[in-house]
Amino acid sequence: MIKFSKILLVCLTFTFASLSFAESAGGNDPNANVNQVDERIDINHADIKTLSLLKGIGMKKAAAIVKYRNENGKFISVEDLLNVTGIGEQILALNKSKLTI
Repeated sequence: MIKFSKILLVCLTFTFASLSFAESAGGNDPNANVNQVDERIDINHADIKTLSLLKGIGMKKAAAIVKYRNENGKFISVEDLLNVTGIGEQILALNKSKLTI
């Protein structure tokens, strides 16, 4: 019985170690795509999920961007994001190089 317990423990250890490695390799990291994106994100067409991948912008701020866009029309410049509640100079500076209209 002790031998079986040791084998089971070893199997579980390898299973969890494999899962941990997959996560650290970017398997489930929602921000992994932002760092690897070669294309810019069009703030006039991006959905909430895509916008939420940007630095400092979670689901709530992404929803606020889409709501602002729906209520006020398309953004004329990337700097117009500053009109969205919760988006300030720092967030804009972090993401400006990744954004387009």
